[in-house]
Amino acid sequence: MSAPAEPPDVDAEREVDLHTHWNRLVERWWLPAAGLVAGIVIGLLVSFGGNQVYTAKTTVYLGQPLSPTGAVQIQSDATNPSTVGQIIHSEEALREAAFKAGVPVARLRGHVTSRPVAGALTKLGQTPLVLITVTGKTPRPTQVAANDLAQIVVKRTSAYVDKIISSLQQQIAIYTRSLATLNTQSSGLSSTEARVLAAIQAAQIADQLTTAKQQLAVAQEVERGSQKTFAVSTKTTARSRRNTVIVGALIGLLIGIAAALLWEPVGRVVRHDS
Repeated sequence: MSAPAEPPDVDAEREVDLHTHWNRLVERWWLPAAGLVAGIVIGLLVSFGGNQVYTAKTTVYLGQPLSPTGAVQIQSDATNPSTVGQIIHSEEALREAAFKAGVPVARLRGHVTSRPVAGALTKLGQTPLVLITVTGKTPRPTQVAANDLAQIVVKRTSAYVDKIISSLQQQIAIYTRSLATLNTQSSGLSSTEARVLAAIQAAQIADQLTTAKQQLAVAQEVERGSQKTFAVSTKTTARSRRNTVIVGALIGLLIGIAAALLWEPVGRVVRHDS
């Protein structure tokens, strides 16, 4: 009986293949080097030709509405940060902002975003700050559109508070006129009792006037939304130059390595066919 054939040494064959590939790379080292250099050059050219875009960011405070008595926080559109996204992506708001910026509305569609500011507390009933971002090809229209969208958001989320402010302003005007009239009339009174009564009424009205002014300040500064930061356009590159060069160099190097490894097999096939 013949002796059984020994199994092939897979590790040895793999070592031979790796050694062959390495020899091909060393022999034609200029192909990977040329591919690397070509990839860097192409990456640089592509990065220099990258489109410049402008970004404008503005921060909006939506306001914290209170109950008519001012004692309890209430939930409304202003306390929901998703309200901003719904407003700035609406066709009506986009058209208005595009008109103010002097650009077609298509320039804004898909180039407007919003998100709560990182680090802001978003507890139930507490309003976070919201960042609105607009990107565009020209600086001033991008800036104008961002600021106009912020004002649209503030206006639409502050309708309830605006009514409170208007009511308080009317009360303050009434109290002011009443106090002025009472002071004029009291100066002409002759009896001490009448003057004392007028003074008491004046003090009550003055107290009501002070309370109304305080409520107005709270409504204007706390309850009503506002634009906290004004958008200014900054130039950015559509693609990173560093990343583009790295990717180009890597692709060029891989192509050069493939060319060095396939140079001899492809050459044999070409010579055989000829």
